[in-house]
Amino acid sequence: MTEAEQIANTEIVFAFGPSGAGKSFTGDYLAFMHNFYHVDGDTPIRNCYLPKYEKMTYNLFKVSYEYLSKGEDGPEELWKPYYEALVILTLDEAKHSDKKIVLSHAVYRQTYREYVVKKLIEGGVAKENITVLQLTIDPEVKLRGLYHRAKKTMESSGMTVGDYARANLGWEGAGDITCTEFINICKEKMAGSIFEDIPNGYGKTVDVSGRDMITLDQVDEALCLVGKRNDTTLTFEEIRDKVKTFDEKRRDESVANGSQAMFDKMSTEFGKKGADDDNNDDDEMDDNNTNDGIVSTEEQDMMEKRRSSLAYVDHLSREFRRSSFESSSSKVNKKIMKERRASLIRTGKI
Repeated sequence: MTEAEQIANTEIVFAFGPSGAGKSFTGDYLAFMHNFYHVDGDTPIRNCYLPKYEKMTYNLFKVSYEYLSKGEDGPEELWKPYYEALVILTLDEAKHSDKKIVLSHAVYRQTYREYVVKKLIEGGVAKENITVLQLTIDPEVKLRGLYHRAKKTMESSGMTVGDYARANLGWEGAGDITCTEFINICKEKMAGSIFEDIPNGYGKTVDVSGRDMITLDQVDEALCLVGKRNDTTLTFEEIRDKVKTFDEKRRDESVANGSQAMFDKMSTEFGKKGADDDNNDDDEMDDNNTNDGIVSTEEQDMMEKRRSSLAYVDHLSREFRRSSFESSSSKVNKKIMKERRASLIRTGKI
C-alpha cells in the first residue's frame, strides 16, 4: 500500500473541548483501551525548545490572551502555523501506521476546527474517515478540577490556593480557600465561556462531566467502539490510574527538555499583559527585589518557582482571569492586587 493509500484509509478522531474537559485523557484512553495513536495537541508546546515550535507556540499564546477573550479568531498568521503543525504530525503518523488516530486539542474557535479538517482532507485523508468529537463539561465540575490542580501546583511552591485567590481574584477571605468558595468566586468573575460550540450537525458531542465509566461508555458509543476495549475487566479507577501516567510522562519530558520553563515565561508575559492592559508603568510592582534589595541565588530560584506556579495556574484559569481584573474598576483595587501578587512571588505569602 502506498503512503497516499495509507493516509486515505486512516480513520481519524478530531477531539476538542475547553480547558479541563479531559481532551488528553480521552486521547490517552483511546490509545490505551482501543489501540489508537494519540497525537496530543500540546506536542508543539511541550517541545517549544525546538526552533520550529517556539514561534508558533508564542503566537498561539498571543491569540489566546489577546483575541479569544474578545470572541475573535485573531490574525491567521498567528494561529494557522500551529494547527498546520498538528496536521503534519497526524499525517506523518498516518503514513507509517495501521492504527486509528486521535488528535486532541482545545481548539476554541470553529474557524480553527474547520481549518484543521480542511488541511487533513487536503493531505489525503478521506472526509468520511474523519470524526469530529466535541467534549463538553459542566462548569462546576470543571472548576472543581481546576481547584485541585491549582492547589497541588501552589502547594508545590509553598503557597496556597487562598493566596492565589486573594492576589488574582480579589477574594478577601482569611486562611485557605475551600473548593466551594473557589468555585463561587470563579463563577462570580467569569464573564462567560470563550469556547465556541460546534454548529448543529457538524460533529458529535459527549458530556464528560461524570468522570466515570459511564463517560467512557459514551465516548465508545459516539465512536462505534462499544464492546471493543482491550480489557473489559478493568474498573474505571484502574483505567484512570493507568491513563494518567501517559500525560505525566509527557509533562516530565517537557520539564526535562526546557519547554516547561519557556511555557511558563510566555504564560507570565501574556498573563501580565492581560492584567495590565490599562495600567501605567508607575503602577508596576517590582517583584524581583526584597525589602533590602539583596536577593540570594536560593531566594531567586524560589521566586522563579513561585512565579512559574502562578503562571501555570493563570494559564489554567485564563477564561475568567481577565474579567476578574476588569471587575476591579478602581485603579486602587488593581494596584492592591498587583502588590499582593508581587508579595506572593517575593515571600510566598501575602
